[in-house]
Amino acid sequence: MEDKRPASEQVATVIVSFPLPLIDTVEDSFRSQSEVDYKKYGISQDDIDKAIEEASSLTLDNARAILADYLIEHGDDMLILQSFTNSVKELLTRLSVSEDKIEQAVEVEGRLVAAIFHGNSVYREIRAIFANVDDPDMPCGTVRAWVIGLIWAAGLAGLNQFFAPRNPTLTVSVYIAQLFSFPMGRFCAAILPTIVFLRGTRFEFSLNPGPFSIKEHMLILTPRAKSYQICAMLALQITGFGLAGMIRRFLIYPPQMIWFFTLSQAALNNALHNQSNSHVHGWKISRFNFFFVVCGLMFLYYWLPGTIMPILTFFNWTTWIAPTNATLSILTGSYYFNLGLNPLLTTFDWNWFSGVVDPIIYPFFVVVQIVGSALVWAVLVVIPVFFTNTWYTAYLPINSWYAYDNTGNQYNFSRVVGPGSTLNETAYREYSPLFLPATFVLRYAVLLAVIPAVFTFTWLWYGKAFGQVIKQAFRRISVHHASNDVHSRLMSRYHEVPETWYLAVGAIGAAFGFATVYGWPTGAPGWTVPVTILLSIFFLIPIGVVYAISGYQSSLELLFDIIAGYAVHNRPAAYLLFRAYGLGILEQALFFAKDMKLAHYVKIPPRQMFASQIISSLVSTFVVLAVVNFQFSVKGMCNPQVNVHWVCGTAQTGFSSSLTWGLLGPSRMFTHVDAMYWKIMLGLLAGLLWPVLWYLGKRAWPNSILRYAHPIVMMLGGVVWAPSNLSMFWGTLFFSYIFGVFIKDRWPGWWAKYALVLSSALTAGIVLSALVQFFAISNAGVSVHETR
Repeated sequence: MEDKRPASEQVATVIVSFPLPLIDTVEDSFRSQSEVDYKKYGISQDDIDKAIEEASSLTLDNARAILADYLIEHGDDMLILQSFTNSVKELLTRLSVSEDKIEQAVEVEGRLVAAIFHGNSVYREIRAIFANVDDPDMPCGTVRAWVIGLIWAAGLAGLNQFFAPRNPTLTVSVYIAQLFSFPMGRFCAAILPTIVFLRGTRFEFSLNPGPFSIKEHMLILTPRAKSYQICAMLALQITGFGLAGMIRRFLIYPPQMIWFFTLSQAALNNALHNQSNSHVHGWKISRFNFFFVVCGLMFLYYWLPGTIMPILTFFNWTTWIAPTNATLSILTGSYYFNLGLNPLLTTFDWNWFSGVVDPIIYPFFVVVQIVGSALVWAVLVVIPVFFTNTWYTAYLPINSWYAYDNTGNQYNFSRVVGPGSTLNETAYREYSPLFLPATFVLRYAVLLAVIPAVFTFTWLWYGKAFGQVIKQAFRRISVHHASNDVHSRLMSRYHEVPETWYLAVGAIGAAFGFATVYGWPTGAPGWTVPVTILLSIFFLIPIGVVYAISGYQSSLELLFDIIAGYAVHNRPAAYLLFRAYGLGILEQALFFAKDMKLAHYVKIPPRQMFASQIISSLVSTFVVLAVVNFQFSVKGMCNPQVNVHWVCGTAQTGFSSSLTWGLLGPSRMFTHVDAMYWKIMLGLLAGLLWPVLWYLGKRAWPNSILRYAHPIVMMLGGVVWAPSNLSMFWGTLFFSYIFGVFIKDRWPGWWAKYALVLSSALTAGIVLSALVQFFAISNAGVSVHETR
């Protein structure tokens, strides 16, 4: 009788009956070939070493089934090079002849490649970072992990909120917590007693269960939160957490949802904990030593662009040629208000040009599409609009995030605000309409297009796969048992968190939202909470799919601006609450989902992760609110005339936005046929059709470069402007090619061992250097130029 089980289940229970001398034959056969023979599959020496034992236990039929499943699931996967899938097709063809005609080397190659795809991730980025084995007895949710984790949850939340009003702001990155929590954990493991409390009960625990583990370290890093008072913040955090748990089947468990943001963080943890040191391509340095060497060098180097030579950040070499040429400055200048169109590097500040996209972490095809679309958008759209004076943009800076009046000055909203923060129509007519710069208004057009585009893209590219996920959910099939992914199989040994838990958490968050609306005079209607939650649910999966695959978080700010502008017109406070709920819930859900994926990769038990995220959200909420209320009591806070740095830029921008949309309203600006900017509403239709065109092209030419076309990533080219410009990510193209193509293809072992560690080391060095420079110089009021 034919075995109709999935290949993964057949492999798991196979009775070894292969006639060759198994392990020895596989090892000897591979040793007789060079690693070059496996590069065509994207496989490194380390991948092979891990898979030899499993390859020896596979039958030829098992190998064929695994390779066939691989082509079905990933044959047109944009995250896998087409040359790799073509090589697998060719291999499967060679294995499909009768067994007596298959050469031994081909047979071993097929079994080895199948073992790697079955026993590890199909993505080489994931294979390079995350282990394909798990130790369920490794300490994780220990007392020391909880204590250290909550210290950093409160510390990061409080410090980042403290520096939020500062300009330029200073972000205390998770890398700081990652670096300093490591010696804290080691210190606890060295001094705490090993006494076991409540021995023999289900609550048995020890203050020191053994060496500080990588799971403990990762659990410490996940309880951190992003920064109205208590009810409003709890509504955002808890509701977002509940939604994140409800969509795990779509955004966490599928292997295609990589979440590239997790890679550098995990790479740093591996460097700190993994003491093994295999030599690759002549390099003998361990990951641990490599990290601290690079981190130290970047710490020293960042003093140059950060304090000593700021010119290295804005390297406007083209404007030196003709310093009085305004057009040249507008087009090629790298400072904020210019376009930064420059054929050469315009910055020597890694922090500056890796801010939009990290060129080491993200695939080359993603970086190419971001940079290329931004360049095309600037040349074919922004420049013509500006130089033809469309919407009077030629009278304004070409790339600015401010609103202006009819004199070219920043719009003074105080002149049109009447009693009760309502619009004074007479004062508005006497003063000026509101004018927007070229990149600013065109950014709105693209943001509108993104709204329908994410749905079209998700339906066309992932509709079939998600349909299977929905069927499994209704049939109550465990997603871990339905998946061929090794990480899901390893996680199946742990108790999953029921959806009802997350549903209950979401309901509690909604209750806090209703309490905020009805308990305080916000002016917001009661339907604010259910509408924002429903919109977040509606958009969470398509936006999460794009975010997980490309690293681009589509913004729905314009959608909530328009809805709130109509629904609570002439009520800026109510507008702010509606907008904060809509964007905040969605952002928190994606934030928690990213951490859930990281926990999935490193095998943190789901229920321990659930408790960690819930408790840390509560702690960080109260810490942030304490800091905010302290800042309110500081005299001169948010007044640049009193303190030039503590200007509350984000809050001021939010206030201006509330007046633009909540006071003036979308009809006056965009949606009415007589509005100056009504044509940007055509972006909705364009966004609906844009992914369809690329999908049809991909289907018509499946073996072309269109395989890698990501229509949503290409739309980022119109969004990244104001305040960013091309100088911030032009240099990423070069570095992405060097690391993502040249090194990755020629020296896959080096790339797998060092590349992602390099990214985390560069970021950590910059963060540490920036902190030292801030406290030693900037905050002390010292000027390097004055001390010369």
